[in-house]
Amino acid sequence: MLLVIDSGNTNVVLGLYKGLQKINHWRLKNDPQRPADEYIAFINQWINLSGFNLETIIDVIISSVVPETLFHLKQMVSTYFKNKPFVIGESNINLQINVKIDDPQSLGADRLVNAFGGYRLYGGPLVIIDFGTATTFDIVDEEGSYIGGLIAPGVNLSLKALYEAGAKLPPTTFARPNQVIAKATQTAMQAGCYWGYVGMIEGLATRTQEEYKTLYGSSELTFVATGGLSSLFSDELPIIQHVNESLTLDSLAEIYESCK
Repeated sequence: MLLVIDSGNTNVVLGLYKGLQKINHWRLKNDPQRPADEYIAFINQWINLSGFNLETIIDVIISSVVPETLFHLKQMVSTYFKNKPFVIGESNINLQINVKIDDPQSLGADRLVNAFGGYRLYGGPLVIIDFGTATTFDIVDEEGSYIGGLIAPGVNLSLKALYEAGAKLPPTTFARPNQVIAKATQTAMQAGCYWGYVGMIEGLATRTQEEYKTLYGSSELTFVATGGLSSLFSDELPIIQHVNESLTLDSLAEIYESCK
């Protein structure tokens, strides 16, 4: 069995895999100060509830954009699994992706993983839109090379900024209102955030397609949505052809199978 870990800015998502088959997955708020023994306590309980035990874990693969969290996760694997994890960005992983940006080392591990898995699943050229802490566009060309992208604030981050910057604005959870014209402050914030992001994604997708045609030829881009909020937006965005919320975890499992 393989334990797959994706450590993002907001959550740590873990998956239990047998080959490329996902058995179960779990989500935990990312706390960079959480020590290794707390992680193993959660993991042990989750795996037991899935009908397995820690001894069934042969290897661990990690993608992390939070260095402090990565330190504790690696310590957990070393202490409790007596093993060295596969880590995206370290020498024991070679994705063989041509990264055509100014500073390839600056590309986040999650974006690299999504580019790898997205191209394997859908071919190229494609755009992966990840609705996470940030909303990111990652563009992969016909040959599978990563050629660039963009980063915008995520929807929850935008709502938090509204609350923190507005003296009379209440804390508000993200939701999809049916109307743009809201009748209360909270729903007005939700409407502005949700429908504002729909408009932003539509505009950015159109510009990305036009710019790709100008720079690289006439190929039509395939748009893939991932991340926990992707299903909430896909119905309002006809440009999105595929929704794959588990793209990062599944891609990590595939990377492990190709590199072990």
